[in-house]
Amino acid sequence: MDDTTLHYTCKGDEHARLAELRSLDILDTPPEERFDRYTRLVSEIFDVPTALISLIDEDRQWFKSSVGMEACETSHELSFCIHALAHDYLEIPDALADDFFRSHKAVVSAPYVRFYAGVVLHGPTGHSIGTFCISDTRPREITAVERSWLKNFGKIVEEQIHLYAELANVRQRVNHVTQRNVRTGLPDETLFGDTLDNLIRLAKTESQHLAVLHLRVNNLDEISRIHGRGNRNAVLQCLANRLTAPDIKILAAGHMGHDRFAAVVSMFFVRDLFSVITPIVNKLNMAIDLVGHTLRPDIDVGISVSPNDGTNSDDLLERARAALKGHRAKEGMYVFTHQTEASAVRRHWIEQRLEPALRDGNLAQHYQPIVLADGSGVSGFEALARWQDEELGQVSPGEFVPIAERNPRLSRLLTDWSLRVVCEKATDWPLKPGDPPLRMAINIPANQFYLSNFVDHILQTLREHDLAPERLTLELTEESLLTDVDHAVQTMSRLRDHGFALALDDFGTGYSSLNYLKRLPIDVLKIDKSFIDGLPRDQKALELVTGIIRISHGLGLKVVGEGVEAEAQHRLLQELGCDALQGYLFSRPVDAGKALAFLDSWPGRPVPRTG
Repeated sequence: MDDTTLHYTCKGDEHARLAELRSLDILDTPPEERFDRYTRLVSEIFDVPTALISLIDEDRQWFKSSVGMEACETSHELSFCIHALAHDYLEIPDALADDFFRSHKAVVSAPYVRFYAGVVLHGPTGHSIGTFCISDTRPREITAVERSWLKNFGKIVEEQIHLYAELANVRQRVNHVTQRNVRTGLPDETLFGDTLDNLIRLAKTESQHLAVLHLRVNNLDEISRIHGRGNRNAVLQCLANRLTAPDIKILAAGHMGHDRFAAVVSMFFVRDLFSVITPIVNKLNMAIDLVGHTLRPDIDVGISVSPNDGTNSDDLLERARAALKGHRAKEGMYVFTHQTEASAVRRHWIEQRLEPALRDGNLAQHYQPIVLADGSGVSGFEALARWQDEELGQVSPGEFVPIAERNPRLSRLLTDWSLRVVCEKATDWPLKPGDPPLRMAINIPANQFYLSNFVDHILQTLREHDLAPERLTLELTEESLLTDVDHAVQTMSRLRDHGFALALDDFGTGYSSLNYLKRLPIDVLKIDKSFIDGLPRDQKALELVTGIIRISHGLGLKVVGEGVEAEAQHRLLQELGCDALQGYLFSRPVDAGKALAFLDSWPGRPVPRTG
């Protein structure tokens, strides 16, 4: 097969294709017998080990039904189906004899596909959404009659998907009539807007301000992907219950669709804004205990205030939504300002230009050294991305990294780029015979860490660069691990078994309890800069840092102090027993050449460390 035939869709069609797939509301739904009967039947008729109903999402293929496949999803890299989307039917009798597929990742490694045949499935408006396919680990030839059977089965499955979508539409129309969300019972956007307009009129007569909250559940898709649709719905119901609890003092709440809620609270003075809203945010972010799992929602809140930001529901709701695109005022809270619109425009252009920048090599990796507190050596470097854009100018990581992490495709591309560059540099950096490994640390976002193939993918990248896992430290934040502690512990244990070191980054800014800290299989704890800034004068900061170091050492962890900028901080942290330090006092993040020069000029040579 000529690889020019394998472009499954043009870029202009991809957005519409994904929109149609997601409109079906079928992704991450539980298994259903009406689909499973066809995969079982086709597997038996064709005597093949694997039969799948595969739906091609933005950064994965997800299986509505499967025979012979334990995983519920895989990456595009392991997908034959993605190459079938431009065709009604794709058949590969022997992948090793095919010029394009002989080097495909699913051919040369597990599941070792040799034969593949897939019928493309279309949504109600005709866009390709996935395939009904069979595969085998040995080459196969099927007859014209068998081929027609497979295509007919594909048509049946496609009709079942259309029926599924029509039932969903009927439910949606019923919900619209009742103006309440069927899962949570909360008012929808229309009913909530009407209620808000009434509250605005009432607040005006009583000289009160209203704060309108637009609540976004950032990790809802991760919860759905890991734990299934049922647990996702349970989380939504729990949040709805919390929003309507009597003690939370919310005037009205609504479910605005998928991962969004809205709420209204009143206050006499705008200066009371954070004291009123902070308890609400804290309550919503509390852990949720489900059967067999403890999940913690990650919620951001956009805030607008009447009458300052608007005097009708449309303006206030839109500006509360827009606030999420601006600068964070407090942990998880974003307040609308008239600069927010300008921020939203810049955010849009950053999102549009980041992928071409990654593709064209316009990002650079800088490295900040992590030095031993006693000054005897350098234990490693943390890799940090830098971006100079010809139109946007200098784009700080504080701008583009959060934008990337909210876009699964950009997050994957940025993480893969960072890992690849670090692997390339690490193999070149000199170590004298007998020197211990110099570790390179990279940050891993939550939406990559929870992918089912994350461990295999990172190991494959290291194999391609002939780099040992012992050369890498993977840095994870508290929030990313607390989405699902049980799943995190399993993945982290696998990584440690392979030789990776694991660091808990920005410790103190999230929600970790000592129980979580005890359970997580980490090697290094990095104290957040916000604690270090107060040293040595701030007595509370001193007591907190002292306690963190003592507890960490009691758990067998090494401790790194981040953001060290003063010699007095260096001396104090060394006295407290901090193992290693990182900050401008020693070096800003610098390019690879300057990082090597720093390494050569620092007293002593690198010594064994996990940080």
